[in-house]
Amino acid sequence: MKHYKLGVGITVCVLSLFWFFTDDSQAKSNTASTNNGQISKSSAESIVQIVNKVEQPQAQLTPHFDGSIKLAAKQVAVQYEAALRYPQYSQPLTRFDEDRLKPNAFYPLSIPLDESGNKLTMRLEKYRFVYPDHIELEIGGDNIENIAVSLMDVETKKIFSQRTIYGEQLNDKIVFSGDKSYSRNLQIVAHAKIKRKQVPIVAQIQYMPPSARLIGFGDARPDDDKMSIPAKLQVEKAGLYRVRANLYAAGEPIAHLVTRGLLRKGQQSIDLSAHWSVLNPDIETMTLSGFVVELMSPSPAQPSIFGASDIKEFDITEFAYDSLQQTPYEPLAKERQSLTFLQHLAGNSE
Repeated sequence: MKHYKLGVGITVCVLSLFWFFTDDSQAKSNTASTNNGQISKSSAESIVQIVNKVEQPQAQLTPHFDGSIKLAAKQVAVQYEAALRYPQYSQPLTRFDEDRLKPNAFYPLSIPLDESGNKLTMRLEKYRFVYPDHIELEIGGDNIENIAVSLMDVETKKIFSQRTIYGEQLNDKIVFSGDKSYSRNLQIVAHAKIKRKQVPIVAQIQYMPPSARLIGFGDARPDDDKMSIPAKLQVEKAGLYRVRANLYAAGEPIAHLVTRGLLRKGQQSIDLSAHWSVLNPDIETMTLSGFVVELMSPSPAQPSIFGASDIKEFDITEFAYDSLQQTPYEPLAKERQSLTFLQHLAGNSE
């Protein structure tokens, strides 16, 4: 029985890497990218923690695995080892990392209407809203006579607001005003009347109470082997925050920056940092964008609360690359232990 429990535990945790977002636990209602199959250090360390919870003596780590589990274990170890070339707060970024480049994207939903390719489509500006955001959406398709739209709670089906659109209004955006009473998990249910038939289309979104807003940045400064930029936030709820941003050089993404810290209520500051190894020495002007502010969950029973940003971009100009200490990153002891464990797990999967 112990061998069975261990095998199941390792199988679940290794395969679960495909469900991890790089640093964001958000579960979107529509299809999202998978970061090219890469795994972040935080995801790998989570897998290590799960496996370590399996109550089994080290000497008995000798179960048999099929080829798929063996391959998955090796892939985790190889990708994690590659990620350890850079600090967790400053990981390389490419144009293919859709989940990081568009952390709050809503991917349009479409319902086919006939064999000619006609379809009913719903579009929203984003997936996650923060009060006092208005919820704006567009619904389009051929031969629509009218559209009845409801905004409701996912679980209770309580209706917060309804709209019915006719005629020329069908070309306008449908707007639900921001309201503190909205539930966190909402769904937009629309019924379009097309050729005397009611065609439904449903999308799920999230609506957050205010927690913190990113209001600006200070000047970038050299900080040993990294460039640090102070992020300024107006905090309404104190707690442990995670702030993320994407760094661009010459219009190309080069790094995904992450920082965590305990913030008190009021105006607070926390540093985002870019390790010298992800910077381009020939480019002095860089841009930060794609900001995510998250009040992290204090317990499994409470979900994270996401904040907002008052700015879309911040330019970093004339930063002196030569001011940084250019020494290779040394993984932390905890990171080396995680890598050793993953490599051992991959070796034991034979």
